[in-house]
Amino acid sequence: MKQCLIREHILLLLHGKILYVSFINLTTAFGDGGRLRNIAFCVWCAALLIASPLIASVAYGATMQVSSNLQAAIDAASPGDTLQVAKGTYDKITIQKGITLIGNDAVILAGNRDACVSVEANNVNISGFLVRDGFYGIKLNSVSGCNIANNTVIYCAQPGIALLYSDGNTITGNNASLNGITGEGWYGIYLSNSNNNIITDNEAFGNGAYGINLFPSCNSNTISGNKLSGNMYGLYMFTDCSNNLIEFNDMSRNTNSGIDLRFNCTDNIIQNNSIQNNVVAGLTLMESGNNMINGNTIVGNGRYGVQVQSGSDGNAIIFNNITDSQTGIFLDSSMNQIYGNRIIDNAVSVEDRGKNKWNALYPRGGNLWSDYQGQDEMQGSDQNIPGKDGFGDTAYKVNEVSVDKYPVMGNQVQQISIMDKKLSADKAQVGDSIAVMAMLNSRYQLTQVTVRAFQSGKESLGYARLVQSGDVYQGSFSTALLDPGKYDLVLSARDSRGFEMQETLGSVSVSARGGFASS
Repeated sequence: MKQCLIREHILLLLHGKILYVSFINLTTAFGDGGRLRNIAFCVWCAALLIASPLIASVAYGATMQVSSNLQAAIDAASPGDTLQVAKGTYDKITIQKGITLIGNDAVILAGNRDACVSVEANNVNISGFLVRDGFYGIKLNSVSGCNIANNTVIYCAQPGIALLYSDGNTITGNNASLNGITGEGWYGIYLSNSNNNIITDNEAFGNGAYGINLFPSCNSNTISGNKLSGNMYGLYMFTDCSNNLIEFNDMSRNTNSGIDLRFNCTDNIIQNNSIQNNVVAGLTLMESGNNMINGNTIVGNGRYGVQVQSGSDGNAIIFNNITDSQTGIFLDSSMNQIYGNRIIDNAVSVEDRGKNKWNALYPRGGNLWSDYQGQDEMQGSDQNIPGKDGFGDTAYKVNEVSVDKYPVMGNQVQQISIMDKKLSADKAQVGDSIAVMAMLNSRYQLTQVTVRAFQSGKESLGYARLVQSGDVYQGSFSTALLDPGKYDLVLSARDSRGFEMQETLGSVSVSARGGFASS
């Protein structure tokens, strides 16, 4: 009797869901008896599925324990399965199906040019592993829906965690540190041509260059709650990256900048971040416009709080605390909107080489400048109506073409101020010396205090260095190098942070020997 393979199909109802069940049966080609027997067998299998929770659970994904040969277990698993990986050290793995891997003190170790973990399928979940020493740590390539959580990825030659052409993934709670510290590597977490990902609550410390790097064309990602310190750059965004949300991150104590956007990185929101104590700058923009810089704490950065370089027009820099840097805000671009900021205790508050807007319309106002010395006795958009309104009555001069029309009052201080001053004479003959005394108050240690002579606003020859005794600085200014005439003696003081102050101590009339010139 001739035999053939016949595929039987049956629809079953299991826990309220329709299951499609297929069986391949060996039957006779002639006679219905064999066919009916196989249909009965299908019904029996369906009844067994309904009756047995253990078997039914297989339909939703099995959980398996793995203690050796992790790659073989991955290859044998079905989509939806969970692998519980026991403590131990495992070789590199490649994942090409949507499964879950949970490490229990498990280590994945690779070397040379290998990735420790290559993810090549959607909907892969990986958590709880120590991944180390590979070329890549965990690499996602052209995938979506993956969740990489609570792993430690260290000492890889290139990125600790990399997303390449991968959209809609979540990277959360990982420690991606000490990667790329030798050879050609650079990254803690690296995104390339990847969009709509969530990168949250990770730590990236001590990587070769970047805590998190986006390059190129990474759009609409959310980067939130990460700690990015001890790198060269906390977060570096390079070339055509737009509409990313960067918020609530700690991007502090990096050897260059906390966050750096370069070359057509536009329409990003950078808000509510802590950007402190970076060696060069808190935040840098280069050829990147139309970004929102809002509500950040930008404190104690070495050279610049905010550095806006050429080609970075149309940014909004609002409601930030920009404090304690050599230069609070540097701009070499135009059409930027800057208001609502606390620009406090910087050696140089601002250096604006472009044409920018330093206040919003009244009554929203401008910025709080710690070195503003105006008064608040008037109100109104033209500051010509009697009554206080919290804004200074005179504008704060930013540069020759720009002013803050509505400087915010409060916390104005002089970093160096003269409490008392005295010249021993206001008339002298050429060659006489004039004793100078100034009592100074400074927030930081003074490194240099001198007195020079000016005539009609132009500096003349000669100067005196004053010597400190307590808060009093004293010295002797010689008129030997001066021509007869009237001079202003101007004190210059510089503190340890580079802040400089000049103030006139008084005037002196110098005459030729033998008679006094008229004053």
